[in-house]
Amino acid sequence: MNFKKSILAFSAILFVASFLLYSEPDSGGATDRGTASRQALKGSAPLVADDSVVSGTLTNGIGWRVVKNAEPANRIFLRLVVKAGSVLEDDDQKGVAHLIEHMAFNGTEHFAKNELVDYFESIGMAFGPEVNAYTGFDETVYMLEVPADDPAALDRALLVFRDWACAIAFDPAELDKERGVVVEEWRLGRGAHGRTQDKQIPFIFNGSKYASRLPIGDPEIVKTVSRERVVDFYRAWYRPELMSVVLVGDAEISVLSSAIDRALGAIPPTKKGAPKRQEFSGPSQKKPDALVIRDPELPYSSLQLMEQTPVPTMRTVADFRKRVAENMAISIFNRRLEEKILQADPKVLGARLGLQRIVKPTRFTSFGVVPVNGLFADGFTQMMEELFRIEAYGVTDGELAREKQSALDDIEQAWLDRAKIHSSSRAGAVVQSVLYGDPVLSIDTRRNLYRSVVPEITAKEIGSIINGWFTDRGKLLVAFAPDSATDVPDRDALLALWQTWKPQAPLAPYSETGLDRPLFPPVSPSTAVGASSSAKPAEVPIVRGSVVSERTLSANGIREWVLSNGARVVSYRTDFKANEILVTAVSNGGTSLVSDADYPSASMASMYAESSGLNGFSAVELQKKLAGKTASVEAWIDDYREGLAGTSSVGDLETLFQLINLRFTAQTFTPEAWQSIVTQLKTLAASRESSPDEMFSDLKVRLLYGDSIRHANLSEVMIAKMDSRRAESAYRGRFDDASDFIFVFVGSFDEAKLKEYAETYLASLPSSGSKESAIDDGIDFPKGIKGDVLRMGIDPQSTVFLSFGGKPAIGKYEYELFTQLLTLLDIRFREVIREDMSGSYGVSANGYVTAYPVPAWELDIDFGCEPGREDALTEAVLKEIAALAASPVPDAYITKLREGVRRGQETALRNNRFWATRIAQEILRGRSLDGIGDTEAIVAAITGESMQAMVKKYLPTDNYVKAVLVPAEKAEAAAPVKAGSSAP
Repeated sequence: MNFKKSILAFSAILFVASFLLYSEPDSGGATDRGTASRQALKGSAPLVADDSVVSGTLTNGIGWRVVKNAEPANRIFLRLVVKAGSVLEDDDQKGVAHLIEHMAFNGTEHFAKNELVDYFESIGMAFGPEVNAYTGFDETVYMLEVPADDPAALDRALLVFRDWACAIAFDPAELDKERGVVVEEWRLGRGAHGRTQDKQIPFIFNGSKYASRLPIGDPEIVKTVSRERVVDFYRAWYRPELMSVVLVGDAEISVLSSAIDRALGAIPPTKKGAPKRQEFSGPSQKKPDALVIRDPELPYSSLQLMEQTPVPTMRTVADFRKRVAENMAISIFNRRLEEKILQADPKVLGARLGLQRIVKPTRFTSFGVVPVNGLFADGFTQMMEELFRIEAYGVTDGELAREKQSALDDIEQAWLDRAKIHSSSRAGAVVQSVLYGDPVLSIDTRRNLYRSVVPEITAKEIGSIINGWFTDRGKLLVAFAPDSATDVPDRDALLALWQTWKPQAPLAPYSETGLDRPLFPPVSPSTAVGASSSAKPAEVPIVRGSVVSERTLSANGIREWVLSNGARVVSYRTDFKANEILVTAVSNGGTSLVSDADYPSASMASMYAESSGLNGFSAVELQKKLAGKTASVEAWIDDYREGLAGTSSVGDLETLFQLINLRFTAQTFTPEAWQSIVTQLKTLAASRESSPDEMFSDLKVRLLYGDSIRHANLSEVMIAKMDSRRAESAYRGRFDDASDFIFVFVGSFDEAKLKEYAETYLASLPSSGSKESAIDDGIDFPKGIKGDVLRMGIDPQSTVFLSFGGKPAIGKYEYELFTQLLTLLDIRFREVIREDMSGSYGVSANGYVTAYPVPAWELDIDFGCEPGREDALTEAVLKEIAALAASPVPDAYITKLREGVRRGQETALRNNRFWATRIAQEILRGRSLDGIGDTEAIVAAITGESMQAMVKKYLPTDNYVKAVLVPAEKAEAAAPVKAGSSAP
């Protein structure tokens, strides 16, 4: 774990069952249809479904729903929903539902073996992002995306759906290969996570069939189940009346609906006597129960308080109002918990409450906490205190007012962008409606409902919801702990602690102060520029500057203003979204400009800033001050550059500029935030030695970078070198001078306002006129072949890591071709390592090429596998690299790469974030901005010869680093590769 990012680990509590913690949505759809929005808004009134969702049923029983939606242009998103998941498996079929999902991509009546994936890649649709599927407890959902400008592509995709519905081949040879892939997927999920899940699932699902039907299945059954039993499940449950087709995209309703009928209408209906699709009940815990799960590789202790309830329907206005109020209550409570995490002497490192819909019939209220190491009882006490406090006193008027303001602002911003809602989002809403029965609501309807119900929600109503989260103090409590943790009680002691706990002193109501003053005082053009203090509110001085020169940078109208303080503003006005403005600011330097002694502190500088707040407001207070506004700005500092990333609505553009100004002039740094960060880091550092993945990361770092402190992972030694004053100094050193910053604005701004705010809030920033350059770390990629093996871990899982690197000459389309090289590797390794050899669930190729501060590249290949296969699979990877380097890459792959670029550019060029990122990149690279949109020039650069040259250049098989992680009990299966050896 890279220590610069490790602090983020506590933002997601350790819910080892991998269940998504969320506040439930309000059945979002998105159109501006008028009839649905004019419904009565009385509590008992039924919710009126979005009439832009057109539905029907084929004569064979297959349901269909189609939606015309123009964003993104020229795309159709297809979903095949099968109401059959792992819960329908017999005892000897555990894993079969998931195996069938895999087999759907390995041969059907009209697509032999891998022809299906080949076809979609040939039209620019990537396996994974645009061609995928998932298996759940109650359903299996297949997902495709195709261009809308090719009618044959839609027909072809629906032919695939037809085959998946009734004509998967289940070729015995392919089935045997895919067994291995599924087992590798299971293996990928092992480790502490998988082992604790094995114990948690039967506990929280006790009494229901779901307890023994995880979708991943039983690997031993997957390995041995007969083809006949796989086909039995397919024939029993892949039936027309259990299927629905969802099409959303840039096409007419008649085109979509008629295509469905042509492709799937001839599927015969289910014969009489077919088994009934049973609906299973969820778990129902009557008495409180506790479970303590220990594992030697868990990184830290955590707690999860849970209670199961039937999933509430959302069919009436009253249901909608309750859902909105639930989300508001959860948001208020979680904000309170954030304050506890960021206090001076934290007892918990992470805490969050949410609602979990894990299986169809059941919803869990779940409250998770990560206590500070050694303070399990204190963390539990704080968890219960905050729960009891909000149950006893409810929420304050100020909290409720802010949540109302935020809720109304959020829906208003969504409504303003109603014509730009993504088809994938709309398809997801329709799929949820198919599965669970709640109506899809149009954005007009939701906006009207919010405007009607939100102002009427009362503190008493919120209090009632809060008191309904848990019966008394909940029904299930799970503690997760490393074997080494001595402060975690056993099951009986935990149960007793939980059931008898009482606050030692009367709990006081929640209170808050200091929010009355403005975030940004009125602008006074007569004041002089000055610096803020570390934590006290700053008087924000403004001396308005001006634009001193301007020019056009591209044919599509990208503009540049040079400000009087030397800063540059680059703007690109778009209509991609009606209500979105993004800013990316960047300057050269980064942590490369601090000494090695200061590096540990400097690496935490931006996190320290974010955790401290702005202008005397803490981080949580800042969120409160911004309630009802859509504007945020975060600072970042990496090795060679620093900058800001922000977003706003059109109406909150001035707030965005004020936040940018404050990041330079009034950044707060508090001892409480520093202590919270250090406490979290110490917990992570103390846990790393028990984690095979963390120790494997250390091995890779040593092989690639030696003992360089600038690449080191988190450790107690590193933390001891961190100092808050040095961290603050490093931040101020990066943001005390705006003269060498480039500010890139993209979106639906008014140019006159943008210029006014740039002159007011950016041209007034401090400036020395100096231009800084980053300093290369001086570390060269190791020569020859260097490697080692780490023997660690309990489960039968190994990992192989290969890294290539060096300092290249940068050609004209080097960056674009490097990206295509990674795509090419992903395709070939999937075909060879995953499909042909059943060796790994997936081989990942990642990397970068840069010209700054010196030309350099790194390309990493990693994959998981069965112990004992590390060398054979590594040899296969290297053999494939050698084959790609030996001759021009075949045309079939060049077609896939070219079409992928065309289709990727087609959507990217209509995306604000793409433009904000690329404009900044191209300016820093010194390249023309016209090249960003020159798709055909990029396509023309992709040839068999150019890709062969990229393989030769970036994958030298005589110069790489190899690291292997094998389980301790299988250490003899893979011999270490000695430094300088030529072994693969």
